[in-house]
Amino acid sequence: MPDKLVRDLMHIGVPTCPDQTSLVEAAQTLLAKQLEALIVLDEHGHAIGLLSRREVALAYAQSEINASGFGTLTVADVMRADIPHVPADIPATAAVQLMLDQNGREIYVMHHEGGTHYPAAVLRFEDVLRFVSARTEADLVGMGSGAARKSPLDIFKERHSKPTG
Repeated sequence: MPDKLVRDLMHIGVPTCPDQTSLVEAAQTLLAKQLEALIVLDEHGHAIGLLSRREVALAYAQSEINASGFGTLTVADVMRADIPHVPADIPATAAVQLMLDQNGREIYVMHHEGGTHYPAAVLRFEDVLRFVSARTEADLVGMGSGAARKSPLDIFKERHSKPTG
């Protein structure tokens, strides 16, 4: 199997949520969209943390609140402040080893542009499985930074722009 870099396998576009999103709403989003995690953004669109299924379960396990009491918690109350990240130009095998070492299922590629620190792409176990199970190049269409799509900044701006008028 040829050596691949993170940029060859990553998925551009990262699910996010505002820091004041209720924990219940975030959990519903994780389930409905079959997501592993959401990057938490502050009011300026800066990435400030990570809320994964693990943080939701940990909040439940460590609290004496039943599920109905979760309505008072926000993602900011239970998120991880650290976002596991790597540069896009390292070997994908190294990034996967970091995920394994950190007991994670995703690792992010972060960008800094226009004063905003935001998630541009993610390498997921799903991306690795897709790569190792591919039989032909056609099975890999749409993967990595070379795939035809909007730029990470355009995707980010669309998700976080406020309607005018």
